[in-house]
Amino acid sequence: MIKPYLAVIADSFHSALASRILWIAMVAIWIFLAALAPIGYHEDYTTTFRWFDLDNGTQMKAMLARGLVDPKESETALGRLARTFPEDIQRKLRQVARGEDVRIDKGALADSLNESLDNEDWYDAEAWRTTVRLRELRELDEIPDDEISEPERRRRARLRIEAALPGVFTAMSARSITLSYAGFDFPAFFLIGKEQFVSLINQFVVPIMMDWLLGFALIFLGILVTASIIPDMLQPGSLHLLLSKPISRTMLLLSKFIGGCAFVFLCVSQLVIGLWLISGFRLDIWNARVLWCIPVAVFLFAVFFSVSLLAGLRWRSPILSIGVTCMFGAFVLVIGLIGGYFDALVRSPDRISQMSFDGQDIVIATRGGELKRFDNDSNQWADVIEGDFRRRDLIVPPVRIAPGKIATARIRGGRFNLYGSGSLDLLVLDRSKDWKPNPGLRLPNGTRRLLVVGNRMIAFNNTGLMATTIEQVLDESGIDDDEPDQTSDDRTTESGSESDNQPEAEDGSPSIEVSKIGVTAWITDLIRMQGGATEAFRVILPKGVTLTDPVRLDVLPDGRSLVVYARGRLMRMELPGGGDDAQRKTATLAADLMLDDNDAARATMAAAGQSVLLARADEPVRWYQADTLALLAEFPAPKDRTVVAAEGLGATDRFALLTTDGSVRIATRSGDRVEWGTLPQSEVTAIKYDQQSGRLAIAHHIDSIDFVAIGPDATASATIQRAVRPSLTSWRSVDRYVITPLRTLTPQTGELSQTVAALVSGKTSFAIGDVANEEQEVVQLKIVRPVASCSLFLAVMLTLSCVYFARRDF
Repeated sequence: MIKPYLAVIADSFHSALASRILWIAMVAIWIFLAALAPIGYHEDYTTTFRWFDLDNGTQMKAMLARGLVDPKESETALGRLARTFPEDIQRKLRQVARGEDVRIDKGALADSLNESLDNEDWYDAEAWRTTVRLRELRELDEIPDDEISEPERRRRARLRIEAALPGVFTAMSARSITLSYAGFDFPAFFLIGKEQFVSLINQFVVPIMMDWLLGFALIFLGILVTASIIPDMLQPGSLHLLLSKPISRTMLLLSKFIGGCAFVFLCVSQLVIGLWLISGFRLDIWNARVLWCIPVAVFLFAVFFSVSLLAGLRWRSPILSIGVTCMFGAFVLVIGLIGGYFDALVRSPDRISQMSFDGQDIVIATRGGELKRFDNDSNQWADVIEGDFRRRDLIVPPVRIAPGKIATARIRGGRFNLYGSGSLDLLVLDRSKDWKPNPGLRLPNGTRRLLVVGNRMIAFNNTGLMATTIEQVLDESGIDDDEPDQTSDDRTTESGSESDNQPEAEDGSPSIEVSKIGVTAWITDLIRMQGGATEAFRVILPKGVTLTDPVRLDVLPDGRSLVVYARGRLMRMELPGGGDDAQRKTATLAADLMLDDNDAARATMAAAGQSVLLARADEPVRWYQADTLALLAEFPAPKDRTVVAAEGLGATDRFALLTTDGSVRIATRSGDRVEWGTLPQSEVTAIKYDQQSGRLAIAHHIDSIDFVAIGPDATASATIQRAVRPSLTSWRSVDRYVITPLRTLTPQTGELSQTVAALVSGKTSFAIGDVANEEQEVVQLKIVRPVASCSLFLAVMLTLSCVYFARRDF
């Protein structure tokens, strides 16, 4: 009984083989594989500076300008490095020192630094002794000059430059991948290591290949080749000959369908297996999961071929079959684009990223750069600070500083440049004024986190930690906006104006007649420009401690200690006690633990009770004793997910962990063992522990919040004591009631690339973005939805085709 159907399948296959388009496609595949075969790679030290390495150009300009004009910096690492820049850049830096608004191209700065890599006359061991050197630099410094290799020497020079300019450069991998072709290096290289390169291939390159190479080119060619199978079968004499055999019409049609898919299977197999062999032999990436692309690509073709099948039955024309299939593909593409538009511009900007509470009042920051509060009367989120998602403003996470008072700040364009544009003022939200933001103290430039420790507010930026009193924050927040501003900007202008009238030397530098007062004013402004102390905020970072990204901070429940993680270094700092002198003292380094550097791995940290939890990417989660930083337990992340946020649950020595799959788990330690309890919420975007109520706030499904009371142990249930379900806005209503149903009813062929990414990488979700940012962008791959929607569509189309073919008299 099977032989007649096998004969039909073979006949369909032979019909496809007779197509010239097929042979053109086969030859194109072989040529494409042959062209890719010479590709290769090699891994070397990361040495060369690129313009995008300069994460904080404003801070760099200020530091270099200070190194040029400050006599105290002349023989320091900063001063010696600043003098290596060309004269035109030095002239612009002196203009920066005088308070002028000067733009210096990042590419020119990077080129100057690259020249310094080859000529290290600027280096002096004594000058660099006061800089904070990473473990890698210390190890390279121990290698004698006559034994060090050229790549190692250039790497050492780069690390010395980074030590002289802390906080300026993006955290990069120690080794980089350089692609080559036929032995010649490409002009550009990937500033990532081998492990990150493999992840890039699996999570991004393979899905793109699935979308365009397999999902567009081969599918289109496959439809061109197979579109004639059904019309040819319906030709007079052909159908009657086939039906004269003991076979049913339904099985005959399905056999033809399978024959067309078998042809595409052979074509796709050649391409995918060829790419897999090239990636293995040439790139040392032997990932057998890449072969999952073959069945997924055939499945994708089957969806489009089912449309061609029904069109061929109805009109018996290959041309019309191709045309109808192309229109179907265009319709699916448009629906996918509209859905992506709503995801990016309607849903994503409204997602909650940070939360702060004052009693029953809730203030949130969104991923779209907006600050909102929950209005109980309208049951909606009301704007406190409106944002423009395209402008990419950055909201400093809001923090409660006093009853009825919440502090935050907005950095304009902060997602592109942490130092933003213009001055950075602390914004104090007052409940008595309907939570309207009131400008207060001038914050240190580049502030990205505010913390409250006892009666102090601490601001964290790339230069370190600075503190002021809560009392001063509240006093200054009541200043009338109409009063003249006596902050550093006015003095900068004044000092700059005065300096402009001073005589200059021929090289553009101030003459020796410039008063010490003028120079001091310049230096003070430069310190503020690079993120240094302001009038109110004083440096509290212990001497000799530098915070290198990624940096994570949290406050211990004792109200006087900070736990700080800075690229392989875990520290506990105690703030000075009360009294008038306390504001002029720095914190004390009470405990210090050095960990493996791990190339600036993504990290998450939280403190609770007497415990500290640290989770670094692709490493076990570690549980430390807060006082001594002694390791208490080490365990894998739940279900091998990446931890993207952690919250200590007060004084209970328990933690809530948010993982990339959007789930929240409660970790409870019992000896050297950790027990997990999973909460029922899904699609979680942020978590925050409310110290006042002792409840865990869980933001999920874009802008909903659950306030959960956690039971006393890992097996106890969690109770939702308050649920915030805001009403939908107009565009969100369109998304829910129009776009979402339309996407559900339409086969999501474009999202099959996400299914491939999950199968190839072995991960269903992962975090992306700068490791320095605590707010991490999470990508959750859709696996079941596209497979289910395409399978349902395929079943419906085949059923309609079989019914039509069985009941129609051809």
